[in-house]
Amino acid sequence: MYHPFSVAETIKTAWNVLKKNFATITVYSVIAFAIVFISGFLVFYFDDDAIISSVGFIVLLIEITFIFLAFIKLGFKLMDKAYYDFDFSEIIPKFRMLVSYLTLLVLVSTLAVFATHLIENINVLNVKNFLNFILGLVVQFFFLFYFPICTCFIVDDASGPLESLAQSFHLIRGNFLKYFLIFIVIEALMMLGAITIVGLILVIPFVNIILIVAYRKLVYSHLDVDDDIAETN
Repeated sequence: MYHPFSVAETIKTAWNVLKKNFATITVYSVIAFAIVFISGFLVFYFDDDAIISSVGFIVLLIEITFIFLAFIKLGFKLMDKAYYDFDFSEIIPKFRMLVSYLTLLVLVSTLAVFATHLIENINVLNVKNFLNFILGLVVQFFFLFYFPICTCFIVDDASGPLESLAQSFHLIRGNFLKYFLIFIVIEALMMLGAITIVGLILVIPFVNIILIVAYRKLVYSHLDVDDDIAETN
């Protein structure tokens, strides 16, 4: 039967997904962290050469994007595996997904840099500091609050960068406070996980699963049809 979006149900479902697939998620996360760590070390090691360092940074960004999108696809597959089997080749992100994600990332980052330069031209120090503070909050809020839902649309619906942004605003509308509560829970988990490297390796996958489940449940809550709760548990 149709049911509204629930914070408690979302976190419970995410925890169940993590428990049932703990080995798969942990192995993927450890391998991903190892790859990113080694790649980051190599980029840092060759930072004396500007060209190599720049190319290395771009490659690292693409690599992190690929790993992140693959995990999102893996999350969706693990949630649905009770209904059909899947091959791990299916979690490989498509080229369009990489382009859409990176385009949105670059677009928002460029707008933030442009706004920063405009603020720097203001001569009143107090006004400049206040606007920089507000801009920082807006950028962080977007990347931590809306960007994950945009990513889910890019992966699950093959949406373009601007399309995913519009879909995310529409999806969260009507459930803003509930989704914001999930955002607070995620922030608390990240603070706890940041205490140790092992904590981060465990918390980051769980946080992403919460976001994937929240996206799926928000989608169902917007559908004017009967909804079987088992499909998201």
